[in-house]
Amino acid sequence: MTRKDIGPKADRRRFLTGVVAAGAATAMAPARSADLVAQAPSAPRAPSALPPSGKAAEAETGTPRELARVKGIPGSDFMVDVIKTLDIKYLPANCASSYRAIHESLINYGGNRMPEFLTCMH
Repeated sequence: MTRKDIGPKADRRRFLTGVVAAGAATAMAPARSADLVAQAPSAPRAPSALPPSGKAAEAETGTPRELARVKGIPGSDFMVDVIKTLDIKYLPANCASSYRAIHESLINYGGNRMPEFLTCMH
């Protein structure tokens, strides 16, 4: 025998729609005529974002410095051991600086054998 559920159904989509609508309604305040008069442009305003200084621009556009080396056995050596246990023969990848540690471990620690690192272009 099936049980009849009489309780209200809470739909996630309807719930989130109600939350967004309620949040937007509370964020908006009715404009008063005194506020509109006070906001009238009386003088040109300065830009809110200033251009970067020479030092900041150089730091953002210059060559990045070398990352600090971590002492001890890197985690990428462990990952090379894990990949070797999976019997993966080739590891094709596009070189990127964010994968530098695994690249170095595949070549230096793993001897570039089983898996063999293959450099692929876009």
